[in-house]
Order: sequence, then structure tokens, then C-alpha cells
Amino acid sequence: MTTISNLHTHSLFCDGRNTIDEMIQAAIRAGFISLGFSGHCPTGFLADDCQITDIDGYFNELENARRRYAGTITIFKGLELESRISGEKRPVIDPRCDYTIGSDHLFWTQEGPYSVDYTPEEWNKALKATGSVEKLMECYFEELCSFAEEVPFDIIGHVDLYTKFNEGGKLFDDTLPKYKTLALHYIDRLARTGKIFEVNTGAIGKGYRDTPYPSPFILKRLHELKVPVIISSDSHSISTINCHFDEAERLLKEVGFTTQMRLTENGFISVPL
Repeated sequence: MTTISNLHTHSLFCDGRNTIDEMIQAAIRAGFISLGFSGHCPTGFLADDCQITDIDGYFNELENARRRYAGTITIFKGLELESRISGEKRPVIDPRCDYTIGSDHLFWTQEGPYSVDYTPEEWNKALKATGSVEKLMECYFEELCSFAEEVPFDIIGHVDLYTKFNEGGKLFDDTLPKYKTLALHYIDRLARTGKIFEVNTGAIGKGYRDTPYPSPFILKRLHELKVPVIISSDSHSISTINCHFDEAERLLKEVGFTTQMRLTENGFISVPL
């Protein structure tokens, strides 16, 4: 394993299971040189146990941890942004952030928000509301694309999250050309934003998928487009701080990638896989 950092990390400040200190200790044991925290930003509609309710306390504790662990591991302060807060508003990037991840766990219709992330039952509600898998995908990607085009976050999180519960084609046959063509249309649009794409192993660690987000056919298109990528674990506990990084690196190399991005104190740089 050459990946020695993780920027998609949650703690007890949102929906993680461990303290910031416990997560840092796990990263040190794993041999990391740096660790970034990306708590869910306050939105006004996510459940309180998912979003950060004490944003000042979150940043203060991260700053204290940065000083406390200086010389042992570098700590980066980040947030995972949702596409909307308090209704229609876009999130504003907190100046205390060293980096930000932009993710869509929900999309909106005139009837309100629908989730592609929380449960298969919620996914099916989204399907019923939109009327077809194609329309669900369009609603999801339109939300993500407009978000990425309007907000200057750094990393696009788990870009094909709508497939979370679909391992083995449980919900729809995602091998059909019409679904792949539709997804790649939006991947091309997202690639034009110049953002880094996350290769997220979290769903493997939770038993939802056998491969990271995004799916291999999307990774192939990202490689063709020379889009930068970064491996992360979307870790919510100490047990998944570096879960399945070896598999992610192996998959990226099979597709043709030779580098990934790494955050440093001087910004993002490209490093060999």
C-alpha cells in the first residue's frame, strides 16, 4: 500500500463512531503521514446525528490536534459539503477549511428531497418519485453537476453513490449500455470542472459493494480524460481508516492510472501510486 493519507474521515462530531483523537491514533498505527477530517457540514435538513452541530468546537478540536500531533502526523481540517443548505442555498466554504469534499446524498424535486444513500427503501421512494432509473440518475447527476459548477470545493465525493444498494443488480441492471452512456455523459460534464475525483472504498468496508466508487467503467473514462483522482476510505470508525486501499490502488493501476493526488501543507500535489 502506497496510500498514506485519508481525507474522507468522520468523527463523533457528526455520524462517526470515534473521537478525533481515536481516529488520529488509528491513522498513526496505519503508518499515515497525514489525516484529514471531513465532517458533514450543517445543512438544516440532515438528521442531527449526521451533521456537525458544534462547528466551532469541531474546528477548535482539529486545530488543537494539529498542534498536539505536530511532528508525528499532519492534520488537515475539512468539511463534506452537501449541495444545498436550508432549502435552496448553496453552501459557503468555511475559511477554516484546508480542503472540502462535495457530495450529494440527496436530490430535489418539486415534492422535496429524496435520498439515494440511506436505505434501499429510501432509494425506492426516489425511484417512485422520478418514475424511472434514467430519471433518477438524471436528477441525481443534475444536482451534483450544478453543485460542482457553482461551488469551488476540491474533491467530488463518491460520484456514483446512486449505485450503493445495487451490488449484483439488486435494483436495476447497471450493465445496460443506456445506463452507462447516461452516467458517462455526466462524468464528462463533471470532469470539465477541474475537480479531483474521489476513489472511495467506504462501501466495500460496509459490505455494500465489491469495488470502490466510482465503478470501473467510470474510472476508465476518468483516465481517458486525464482527471486527477484521490483514494479515500470515507471512514466512520477506527476499523476502516485505510480499508481496502490496496484493492483501490490495484484497480487504478489496472485502468492505467500511475498517480493520485495528495494534500500537503502547500496544497494538492500529484504522487506516484
